[in-house]
Amino acid sequence: MGNLRERLIQISYLLLAFVWFLIAAGFIGYAFGFYPNYDIQAFLSGRAGTLLLYGIGALAGFVGLYFLRKLIVSYRIHRTFVHESDFGDIHISHYAVKELTSEILREDLALKSFRTKLTQSTDGISIEVNAKVGSKADIGELGEKVQEVLREKIHERTGLEVGRVDFYTRGVEGPKKEDLNREPEESGSEDIIFEGDKDEN
Repeated sequence: MGNLRERLIQISYLLLAFVWFLIAAGFIGYAFGFYPNYDIQAFLSGRAGTLLLYGIGALAGFVGLYFLRKLIVSYRIHRTFVHESDFGDIHISHYAVKELTSEILREDLALKSFRTKLTQSTDGISIEVNAKVGSKADIGELGEKVQEVLREKIHERTGLEVGRVDFYTRGVEGPKKEDLNREPEESGSEDIIFEGDKDEN
């Protein structure tokens, strides 16, 4: 069944190519004066000419859709990351890896405000993380932890190799206003016991 389908597709391509060559030859021949006595305007205004124009328009539309589909497929392949396994290639969409990266940053690293950028490089995925950090955070230690966790978790869950991980601090988050306005809790009162002479009855 598959061979028959491929054969029909090949025949269709051959017929389309033949028709387009005939049309091209006709127009080029007319432009060079090979048909000086032929009134192309009268032909195109007739029924056969109208059908020919409809056919050319339909073919042009199908050709445009074909190349548009090729463009979309090419774009999707370009926007996917490929994991090569023993049985073939596994294509993982750029969006899926980006969502996974965001989930790791939120859940495992407790980052609340960040932006990520993922690109394909020769040594794997390159990741840029632009994040706001807490005012009391050790930025160097946090950056190293982000690099380590992303490399480990993404490879563990997708099989993709993570190459370079760049961490940028784009701001510092201070304590929230409600935390600043909150009054400190009163320490529990201590019972003070004075030792002295006890009255004897």
